[in-house]
Amino acid sequence: MNAALNLLVGAEHFCEAPIQADRTVRVDLFKLVSELAYHAMLVEVHLTPKPGLVDLLNNGAHSDMDVRLFERSAEAIKPFIYEFLVAGFEHRKHGADHLLSVLRPIGLQAEQAMFKATQGVNTHKGMIFSLGLICGAVGWLKGKSLAVDAVHISHVIKRCCATLVFDELKIAQLQPQSHGEKLFQQYGLTGARGEAASGFATITQFSLPAYEQAIARGQSTEHALWQTLLVLMANNQDTNVVSRGGMHGLRFVQNAAWQLLQQGGSDNPHLEQKLIELNQQFTDRRLSPGGSADLLAMTWLIAQLNHLNQHCQ
Repeated sequence: MNAALNLLVGAEHFCEAPIQADRTVRVDLFKLVSELAYHAMLVEVHLTPKPGLVDLLNNGAHSDMDVRLFERSAEAIKPFIYEFLVAGFEHRKHGADHLLSVLRPIGLQAEQAMFKATQGVNTHKGMIFSLGLICGAVGWLKGKSLAVDAVHISHVIKRCCATLVFDELKIAQLQPQSHGEKLFQQYGLTGARGEAASGFATITQFSLPAYEQAIARGQSTEHALWQTLLVLMANNQDTNVVSRGGMHGLRFVQNAAWQLLQQGGSDNPHLEQKLIELNQQFTDRRLSPGGSADLLAMTWLIAQLNHLNQHCQ
């Protein structure tokens, strides 16, 4: 098992146990996945350096956030991760098409807990949305006795969110309220909703292969995460960046990431210093690739679920 799973007590015991419908085995699995999902949030914020983002060196383009705030936020969200998993499992007799309706109320509760812990600062709203979908899909797949891997998770989420862009963005064009709705009207960007409707295609097509290939080459988790973040920044239509810097800001972020990838990415011995320098450039322009940061955490989580699924075959 990989380093992430070795952090979790009892993981081997779970994998050796027969998969049954009883509560005991189900709780063991869901506790394991809950810990991985919680750890994904910490993996993301602790990765240092990250251009424009909060890390252990500085707060990037954010004047109202720091690492400790993200840690408190993750702690507040953690109990709801388990509820997403259980809700997905309990929805197993129904189609995945209607899974979102049972996950959303839990997500709203998680948001309230987050805002209470952060005194109103939005640290993880996008992360809650993505974690809820992934964990809900995991619970539903286990309820159906199907494999919990990237392919199946993506398929479930794609079914679950198939009409999300139409229902919440296209219908809202006449009177856009949220940042996401306004960016869709102005630029046609679908943001987190579009990503979900695609079954997290940016992860399955770009970031997950990048992470798993880096690990397979023997790179450390840290270097694999840097490579993955660069791949995400180069390919993601990050609405967090656009909301701060417009399309010009997005092109700046994408081009900067692409240049670092062309210079070797995580194989570049000077990458850490280059990321520190890029952080200053992003900070000066108030650019924060927060959407890519969320996808980075989700990529790490799905990679662990892939590994766990293979280990337990």
